[in-house]
Amino acid sequence: MRKTTLIFLLLFLSVGLLEAQQEKMTLSGYVRDASTGEELLGATVLIKGTLEGAVTNLYGFYSISLNPGNYTVAISYMGFESKIIDIELQSDLNLSFELMPTNLSLEMVEVSAIAKDEKILEIGSGIERVSMEQMKKMPKLLGEVDLIRNIQLLPGISTVGEGTSGFNVRGGGADENLILLDEATVFNAAHVMGFFSIFNSDAIKDVKIYKGGLPAQYGGRLSSVLDVRQLEGNSKKLNVKGGIGLLSSRLTVEGPIQKDKTSFLLAGRRSYMDVFTRLSGDEELKNNNLYFYDFNAKINHKFSDKDRVFLSYYSGNDVMRLGDLFSSSWGNNTMTFRWNHIFNPKLFTNITVTNSKYFYHLIGSHGPDAWDWKSSILNQNFKVDAAYFMNPNRTIDFGLQSNMQDYVPGTIIPTSDDSAVNSLEMAKEYAIESGVYVSWNEKINDQWKFELGLRYVDFRRLGGTQYIYENGIKERDAIIDTLQFSRFQSMASYNGIEPRLNLSFNPNKETAIKASFHRANQFVHLISNTNSPSPIDVWKPSNAYLKPAQVDQISLGLVRGIQNNNFELVLEGYFKNYNRVLEFKDGASLTFNETLETEVLEGIGRAYGLEASIEKKEGRFTGRVSYTLSRSERKVAGINQGEWYRANFDKPHDLSIYGLYQLNKKWDFSANFVLASGRPFTQPIGKYEWDGMVLPVMGERNAQRIPTYHRLDIAANLNPEGKRGSWSFGLYNVYARRNAYSIFFRQQESSPQTEAVRLSILGSVIPSVTYNFKF
Repeated sequence: MRKTTLIFLLLFLSVGLLEAQQEKMTLSGYVRDASTGEELLGATVLIKGTLEGAVTNLYGFYSISLNPGNYTVAISYMGFESKIIDIELQSDLNLSFELMPTNLSLEMVEVSAIAKDEKILEIGSGIERVSMEQMKKMPKLLGEVDLIRNIQLLPGISTVGEGTSGFNVRGGGADENLILLDEATVFNAAHVMGFFSIFNSDAIKDVKIYKGGLPAQYGGRLSSVLDVRQLEGNSKKLNVKGGIGLLSSRLTVEGPIQKDKTSFLLAGRRSYMDVFTRLSGDEELKNNNLYFYDFNAKINHKFSDKDRVFLSYYSGNDVMRLGDLFSSSWGNNTMTFRWNHIFNPKLFTNITVTNSKYFYHLIGSHGPDAWDWKSSILNQNFKVDAAYFMNPNRTIDFGLQSNMQDYVPGTIIPTSDDSAVNSLEMAKEYAIESGVYVSWNEKINDQWKFELGLRYVDFRRLGGTQYIYENGIKERDAIIDTLQFSRFQSMASYNGIEPRLNLSFNPNKETAIKASFHRANQFVHLISNTNSPSPIDVWKPSNAYLKPAQVDQISLGLVRGIQNNNFELVLEGYFKNYNRVLEFKDGASLTFNETLETEVLEGIGRAYGLEASIEKKEGRFTGRVSYTLSRSERKVAGINQGEWYRANFDKPHDLSIYGLYQLNKKWDFSANFVLASGRPFTQPIGKYEWDGMVLPVMGERNAQRIPTYHRLDIAANLNPEGKRGSWSFGLYNVYARRNAYSIFFRQQESSPQTEAVRLSILGSVIPSVTYNFKF
């Protein structure tokens, strides 16, 4: 790390020297929503009559270097009124702009705050922005606006089934996605076993997901980054909004503490299924509970035009109880402190400190087997990000970060004097992951742009016990010795360089051809042999035996605007090459296992596919059709005779269609339809009897598929004129399709024959109604 830190310091000094050599004046500042004071991310600031301009960064900041003189500046953002002003630039000028939301005619309805030509203009490929306004109008399960469910309608993003807490990006596992809430890591983004996400739509400002060409500032995961940003809080006036639904209700309050200087946001949400069960006349049902709640809070203060601090907090919890037999709870807590500082008009910095915790708690509270099980992950991160706007055509981003990780795999204790359960505490695990990066963003001319990045990562597994195996054969009965490491002693270390490249060619204003490459390493593994993540899965850091996984991804794409960019066609192909992926042995034992390396095998993988989508962005009818043709495969010695086999989340065909129709100013209607290949499963090909038990003989891994998945959802939204309230009505799974979540096999009760049983999570139409209010 000493060498990389020195490189970073030299880079910082060289940037300062470059700055000193510049003679141009700099126009810089923020672009904000005039009605709320929120910074607008991705707003465009152009100098009319020239080719100079800038786009605001992730914090709403822009910077443009110009020769002294008089200029006309045009500021624009989708869904807002453009602004044109004249300026005289004789010295560096700090100038922030506020744009008013537009009142569009019915024929020019836009439900997205995303610029029509954003994908054409941006350098990166495989980047998707999610419109919160559009999401709120789309069909919802039980009336809950769900970010995770909505991103699964995007090309290249899928799920293994209904009621799962994860999502899969371009043939990668659910653990390969870095999920950030105000830059804090989230390990489980699901409520109610995956039916809903932890993200309250009323508290979310911006959502961006990177499927390929990862920017150099992101690391630690292989497949994607889901970057979710909370609202800052209305700095102009007090605003209250919320909703009352069949499953849950929500309330958000935001407003200024000191107008245009200090603002706050408070948002809460709770389901109330437990209230209904307590009112039941069935005594058994009264003792069953299932509910969730979450809370978002944020406060920010503007000290000056150069300094602003933010403090945000999230807490969410799920509670499930099955009478006196079993109860559990799980959830996330995150906290983010962020300081934006402008050293000078060209150098913008963001210092962030985050603390995130994921935990689960299980209680078996009945009879002689009463027990209490706890597990958690604590993640503490410090990072510095800087952007140097050298000139209108060149930006250099650089930074460093250090991430401390504490893992509590599991502690189980008996909860009664006569319990037959023995106390067991697995050793805590510690790790530190650090990185430095630099990224060069260059506009060569009107046609060619590139972003070249380099990231250096260093991972150290600290403390704990390392088992020594005879002849290197990792089997439990082959342990011949152990090595003990103190809390801050390195048990294993890994480091490497991760190159990143995005290239864009614009032959004309309506077309962009893009290419990208990135390498990424992942130093933490999701320990699960189920088809999708569950709340009680264990995350384990790499050690001497569980090596970090690595992927190289290359992609090539075309973006084409049609009819003045009212339609957008996107075609993108990708190939991913995996190294050191882990697969579990058949019948692997994972619970309270301190020698997990004996239950896994290391191999390689590959994923490749073609994504196609066409979207209509403007008018009474808007919508999108997306199709993904892909494969995801693994090759591991010891599985399937060492031949390639399908990954658990391999889905060759995935089609999604959604549409929104604005009938008039009061009513709009929406629908989405999904059709996808069933995921693979392993089928038994025989059976045998051993010690009085009938056991299956399994065939090739993942050689069969469950039936094809398809579903239609519809919704209607009523927005009465002059009213502060609105209504949302919906039907989920309109034709009551019993989609299979999995196929399992069992022996028939009346005969020795084995039967296949289809498990369906949702098998009927589910109506919803929600009342939304705002004042």
